[in-house]
Amino acid sequence: MIKSLVDHSPDPVMLLRDGMIIYNNQHAADLFGILHKNALVASNIFMSVSPASLLPFQQLLLNQKQASTVNFEEFIFYRHEGDCFEAEVKAIPVIFQEEKAVYLLIRDTKERKKTEELLLQTEKLMAAGQLAAGIAHEIRNPLTAIKGFLQLTEDQHNDSKPYFEIIHAEIDRIELILSELLTLAKPKEMKFKIINKVKELLEDVTTLIETQAILNNVEIVTNMSSCTPSIECDENQLKQVFINLLKNSIEAMPDGGKIIIDLEVIQGSIQIAFRDNGPGIPDHLLNRVQEPFFTTKEKGTGLGLMISKQIIENHSGRFHLSSDAKGTSIIITLPITYPGSEAVNI
Repeated sequence: MIKSLVDHSPDPVMLLRDGMIIYNNQHAADLFGILHKNALVASNIFMSVSPASLLPFQQLLLNQKQASTVNFEEFIFYRHEGDCFEAEVKAIPVIFQEEKAVYLLIRDTKERKKTEELLLQTEKLMAAGQLAAGIAHEIRNPLTAIKGFLQLTEDQHNDSKPYFEIIHAEIDRIELILSELLTLAKPKEMKFKIINKVKELLEDVTTLIETQAILNNVEIVTNMSSCTPSIECDENQLKQVFINLLKNSIEAMPDGGKIIIDLEVIQGSIQIAFRDNGPGIPDHLLNRVQEPFFTTKEKGTGLGLMISKQIIENHSGRFHLSSDAKGTSIIITLPITYPGSEAVNI
């Protein structure tokens, strides 16, 4: 009966007696990096427990012997290959082969924590989207009135033209921020079509940004394959991503530097890498820079990276950010579209 419960459990389970494994299921063997189920039998479980977790784990088994109520507790274990992992464990007293034993249920917490993190991020995005839509709506109405009265006033004060230009520039910036807020609240319809000119798209964007780069003493170096396969994409949205990433790199190097763009074909995908040699993003901020409204820039909205990642993922692509003291790298991977595929709108 107990063997059947162990074998059919969807979670890794092992039976212990005095710290020795006397039975386990295949899930437990897989969790500890063991190929064959029976290879764990007769092993000492304590040898797989991290020194930092050893005393608490021993206490867990002691509490079980004393019939104390035990909930899931987290410990660190070692796999057969030597790498460690976090797991939540529950010990239940049972009778196995007419002797007392411990039914040990072990769950790797990595997937659970990853799921919880994704759910939390989704909730943040939903809340941010609702907030963004409300803010954009409330600001646009008075902004329209301000622009109208500003134009009337400007016609009557030609001698103050430089000041009006500054005001118009700031209003344009507000409208840009509102557009990004609305993109967050309700992403634009994506118009997909099959193209084979990713190289040309990058060159167009590079030419567009070149003036700003020169003014900031930044050199842009491109290494692009002469021929790139077709991809299915929304050209305007891809351009938006490329512009966002290049502007971020330029702004991250106020004293000048270099941006390297690599375009190559790797394993059925087009890979585009943007690398700068700026000061990099501190480790404690690296996981936050893709959150909505979080920014390290004085005039940033905290939406550019997040929207860029969203666009790439909507293209069935991957967006990877890494950074250290030598600079920041963003690698975009987009799937190649083969002949016979059909473009769709989403």
